[in-house]
Amino acid sequence: MYVNRKEHFLSNSLFWAAGIHVLSNIALFLVRRFVPKANASQPDLANPAILVGQIAVAAAQVILMAIVFISAYDRLKKALSVVDEADRLKMAVLQKEAMGNKVPALTGNSILRLLELWGVILVAVRMVYDICSLVYRRFIADLIDFSSDSISNEDFIAIYNNTHGFKYIGILIALLLGSLMTGIFLNDKLIKVLTMILMAFFLLSFVLLEMQTITVGGYRIGIVWTSVIFHLIETLGLIVLGLYLRKKYIGL
Repeated sequence: MYVNRKEHFLSNSLFWAAGIHVLSNIALFLVRRFVPKANASQPDLANPAILVGQIAVAAAQVILMAIVFISAYDRLKKALSVVDEADRLKMAVLQKEAMGNKVPALTGNSILRLLELWGVILVAVRMVYDICSLVYRRFIADLIDFSSDSISNEDFIAIYNNTHGFKYIGILIALLLGSLMTGIFLNDKLIKVLTMILMAFFLLSFVLLEMQTITVGGYRIGIVWTSVIFHLIETLGLIVLGLYLRKKYIGL
């Protein structure tokens, strides 16, 4: 059975997810910008006050993301419930005969599967990412204690840069796998190819690109390229994917 082509359950959910990521990143920037640091030479991960703010933002982000996908899932289930499950295939055939090429690209049940996929990635995997971030923070804290007597500041920065990408690998691969599975589900070659290119680009940046440092308004910012790529994919990437799905596939 097909649902109303104007609902756009999947693309709207991706837009909301991207918006939540943008707001979360802004909130984290403000936390890092205005929470005082006891030692300006140490990274933000070593600041307990910033940690509290990050946990609060992460919790709010997961809750909002869960609301978005659960709401979309429930609304779609409600739309499908008007027809008995046993009769939905027959209804889909009738809808296709009546609507022709104006029929949505996927049935309601198929859209449900994609909502489940992205919901798991953007809620459950995100929770795993947040937990791993706490473990990574503990690693950096131990590294700072070790570096105070044993290695130079330059060596510490090099180690920090080379390990920072590990923080994002899990969630980024999950996002890219979500995109890849969507491409496979729709048999869309463009989505599959671009996803593989992004994955390769992230791995290359992880291995080859070094951290850059800039000063903005007297605030020193270290740019780790794996972090930049991750945040672009979780915001701009989801927006572009949602726009592409909405434009190319009716009802998505």
